[in-house]
Amino acid sequence: MNIKENYQQYVSRYASEVAALKRKNTGFITGELLAFGGILAFLICYFALDGDTQNYLLGAVLCLIAYLEIRRLDDKNKEKIEHLSALLKVYQDEIKALEGDFSPFETGDSYQNPQHPYSFDLDVFGKSSLFNRICRTITSGGSEALARNLTRETPLSMEDIKRRRDLQKELAGEGENWRMEFLALGEKNRSQTADGKMVNGKMKKIDSAAVVDAMQKVSKMEVPAWFGSPVSLVIGWMMIIGVIGSVILSICNMVSVDFALWWVLVQYMVVFFVCKQTLDKIDSNGGKLRHQLIAYAQILQLINRRNFHSELGKEMQNSLADALPSFAQLEKILKGYDRRGNFLGLFFTDAFMLSDFFLVRSFLKWKNTYMMKMEEWMHIISEMDAMVSMADFRYNHPEAEEAEFVSGKQEADAESDVSENAGIGSPEIVFEGKNLYHPFLGAKAVKNDFTIKDDNYYIITGANMAGKSTFLRSLGVNYILAMAGMPIFADQLKISRFRLFSSMRTTDDLTHGISYFNAELIRLEELLKFCKESAEGNKEPLRTLIILDEILKGTNSLDKLNGSRKFLEAIAKQPVSGIIATHDLELSKMENDASGKFHNYCFEIDLGTDVTYTYKIQKGVARNQNATFLLNKILEKY
Repeated sequence: MNIKENYQQYVSRYASEVAALKRKNTGFITGELLAFGGILAFLICYFALDGDTQNYLLGAVLCLIAYLEIRRLDDKNKEKIEHLSALLKVYQDEIKALEGDFSPFETGDSYQNPQHPYSFDLDVFGKSSLFNRICRTITSGGSEALARNLTRETPLSMEDIKRRRDLQKELAGEGENWRMEFLALGEKNRSQTADGKMVNGKMKKIDSAAVVDAMQKVSKMEVPAWFGSPVSLVIGWMMIIGVIGSVILSICNMVSVDFALWWVLVQYMVVFFVCKQTLDKIDSNGGKLRHQLIAYAQILQLINRRNFHSELGKEMQNSLADALPSFAQLEKILKGYDRRGNFLGLFFTDAFMLSDFFLVRSFLKWKNTYMMKMEEWMHIISEMDAMVSMADFRYNHPEAEEAEFVSGKQEADAESDVSENAGIGSPEIVFEGKNLYHPFLGAKAVKNDFTIKDDNYYIITGANMAGKSTFLRSLGVNYILAMAGMPIFADQLKISRFRLFSSMRTTDDLTHGISYFNAELIRLEELLKFCKESAEGNKEPLRTLIILDEILKGTNSLDKLNGSRKFLEAIAKQPVSGIIATHDLELSKMENDASGKFHNYCFEIDLGTDVTYTYKIQKGVARNQNATFLLNKILEKY
């Protein structure tokens, strides 16, 4: 059974179950109405009839019991409907994704950054982007963590990449329902955010930033320390014993009733006004996020229930061990504040049980015990959220393969072929792809073999639409996936750790007076700075792979050629490897450079009665161009 059929099976199953539960829900409503009617009927008979009416009272009690039980079953049934409806929506959205419709998922437009070393050029964010295809996150923090994983300027260590890969593989396991339960949790809570408003046609995610902000404000709250002291606890219990004792003594006529009433009234006023300011601060900072805090508690429960096998999964679960009781306790405190809305109940609980005092005391204890760890827990949950999304992408693409990571260390011996820029002992660039292709193209993709040698440059020529830009993006996107621990789209990819910089989609900025050509110059300067920083990295020097599509497009042909040559000659002195696509066939003459670093590859087309595109890369320089040919085809029509 293929993945889509598997998803459709679940859709059919859950749709059927939801329909059955909704029919049952109608029965529960009818039962509640009948039980309530029975209560009224028996009570009317009890008060209206003379004689032995005890049986009518018993009947009313039995109807009340029946009503409460039916109501309990009804609530449980509604919870099941909500849960299964969320699961149903998750599977329906996955089917849409397999059909090429990613509209239910976040596009990541807010993470677009034209100044980033590669994300803007490689379609990492935006509609139908890499992020849009991967993202299933249920928290805003998870979205940010996913964006970070796809845009790291310096890749993680090989050990960290492999640990992430192992966790993703575990979460993407065959028949793995936990992942879908996780996604359903987000779907279920999406409509329960603080204000429940729609944003861009979709419900908000669980707002991690708002929760973190609230927790930071809470941490800065000044709560009088005496609330948590043992002395205040003793005084509190003495006050409770005293007020209850005064009431008992007044009933026994040992003290006047006025004395007991005054004690009750004064005790209520003291407790209420002493605690009110602190409780109002608690509510203003955290109360509005009640639904989201409850959602985090549910996420933690789900993580806590899972038996992780991967090293990273176990570490994350262990780090969250204290988080569940923390969120549960905070939820209890916020619910306690909710109960203060009943004035009559508040009067009695404050006067006799000092409920506000113990509420503040519980908050102070929670703050002192857990507050310092909240931000760390939120970060771990966000990372787990991102890992679930990447695992889901992995599951949906069984055709993808695992990248083979190599250290890329240079051997410092006399016989090794080490260039002047190799950096003895530093990691070299290794990129060897077999049948590599772009994941967005799916089954129709034309696969290519390509090897990038360290400190070498590849000039790729070809006609318009021959496949140059798509090929460059294929290299870049597979690099991103590999560095995030995700599967790659090739039969085989041997890759080392290095940094990536691209310049393929330069745009002008008229609002800041930046022309297209000036924008290109700025981008090339950023590239040179990036390469220098990579080579001189404080923590770890790394080499850089640059991907360029048409250098200096914003100037005339001769100036462009001379400028491109000068730039490549300069960059060749840096610890950099590069792939450069160009229409300028003259640039291919750099292969004759004495350094032997430059190599020509091309995407050739066949010109007959029409243009035939092979999309296969080969050695050499492109012979055929298609601009004039295609323009003549158009002119012939007119």
